[in-house]
Amino acid sequence: MRLKTLLLGGGLLFSTMAWAQNGNDKVIKGKIEMKTLMQDQSTDWFYKGVNSYQPNDNMLNYIKSNRTNYNLVVVMGTWDETSRKVVPELYKVMITAGSPEDQVLMFGADQKMQTDAPTDYKVKKLPTVIVYRDGSEVGRIVGAPKESVEADLSRILLNSSRKEKE
Repeated sequence: MRLKTLLLGGGLLFSTMAWAQNGNDKVIKGKIEMKTLMQDQSTDWFYKGVNSYQPNDNMLNYIKSNRTNYNLVVVMGTWDETSRKVVPELYKVMITAGSPEDQVLMFGADQKMQTDAPTDYKVKKLPTVIVYRDGSEVGRIVGAPKESVEADLSRILLNSSRKEKE
């Protein structure tokens, strides 16, 4: 009897702890505004990530000088650890580069990659940052960046500029 009580109590304690840890894994699906991520208590990781990230100044200057030439679509999961790291870094880069908030269109996806976006962006991994220039896709950052958000974004912009000049 005592063993059953101990096991039951331990099971309840464990399930309560697991539930509490997932309390911040709120799934936001559909279009997401930056202010939602900054103000929602379940997305405190966003605010902390933006404030702690220090982008590379050289890459940032390149993005700054080309900021009017592109738009971004970001598909992320508020529950996804890689999205929780990359998306705040991306926003820090965009804010520091002086890009307007409407230059980034962001959609939240659930665990089945459903976004309720008006377009199918053919996302296979989160987060996915799609770079558009004059309405055409010129590159993507899929999952964690190869080097850093600003380096990968600069590389995409540079390659796009080179192709345009050819």
